[in-house]
Amino acid sequence: MAAATALEEAAAPMGALCGLVQDFVMGQQEGPADQVAADVKSGGYTVLQVVEALGSSLENPEPRTRARGIQLLSQVLLQCHSLLLEKEVVHLILFYENRLKDHHLVIPSVLQGLRALSLSVALPPGLAVSVLKAIFQEVHVQSLLQVDRHTVFSIITNFMRSREEGDGWRKGSP
Repeated sequence: MAAATALEEAAAPMGALCGLVQDFVMGQQEGPADQVAADVKSGGYTVLQVVEALGSSLENPEPRTRARGIQLLSQVLLQCHSLLLEKEVVHLILFYENRLKDHHLVIPSVLQGLRALSLSVALPPGLAVSVLKAIFQEVHVQSLLQVDRHTVFSIITNFMRSREEGDGWRKGSP
């Protein structure tokens, strides 16, 4: 009986997280993103739990749904990038680089996520070059809306501010 109660208590926070994720992805509400980010900051959820809760949204065949899922993750990362571990940053970078090949509706949210990751102090050496190569190979930056071009510019300037010459930035290779 006690084990069942413990499982229910552990599942309750995930149920709440899934509810917030659904509210954001299916609605046009922005509030749940701030709530999820606040809960990650306070230790209520991990970034991994947020990704797991977003699972079906990130793989949805509908581009708008995928875009909303990625937008939620990106907004959380913008507020919580300082909490990320290096291995989390590596996996998230790989995910976002792959999403650059997605539908054009998804790209603005992907760029926001990459901007958040460009602010992370846990970004390993060489990944800045990898991110920029992926952006310029997969996205026709000149065709983006001005706000999205500004996001790309912010990614570049964040990397330039935070990376030293010895980490592969000037070498041109990851």
